[in-house]
Amino acid sequence: MTDNLLIELPELRLPRDLAKRVKFIEAVEEHARRLGITGRYDPTRFIGYYFAGAFPIVVSGHWSVTLDDVPLLRSVREIVERITENRFSIRSKSEEVPPEFMLVHDRFDGCCWLWEYAHGRRFLEARQPVLSGGWDDEGGPGSDTKLLGP
Repeated sequence: MTDNLLIELPELRLPRDLAKRVKFIEAVEEHARRLGITGRYDPTRFIGYYFAGAFPIVVSGHWSVTLDDVPLLRSVREIVERITENRFSIRSKSEEVPPEFMLVHDRFDGCCWLWEYAHGRRFLEARQPVLSGGWDDEGGPGSDTKLLGP
């Protein structure tokens, strides 16, 4: 396992609306309707993509959706493997095991990175990222901690 490895993929730019094209947004809105929540879902700036076995999974904030086979995401997975010469993959061997990496996509400019799975997942789910500083004895931000605002 790697130690918080982040790999930039300058050769790969994805469309801003990829999450919509693969029906991630539709799946989130459908689930929200079943819960009695109305409205339109606007995904976060950064979206994660990986495969658990053969199934593509899309992550945005606290929403994580397993999609049916999506040829477009299969193509993205193959491109990632080709670009990295099969050294890195966003696919796991089975549904029960997370992959080594996930693809993190910036919807604002299309940039992509491979990020070690656990760190990438925490980044995508974060609500208050810490810019600098430490933590106090109670596990909260210390007095010199600066939190990034909206």
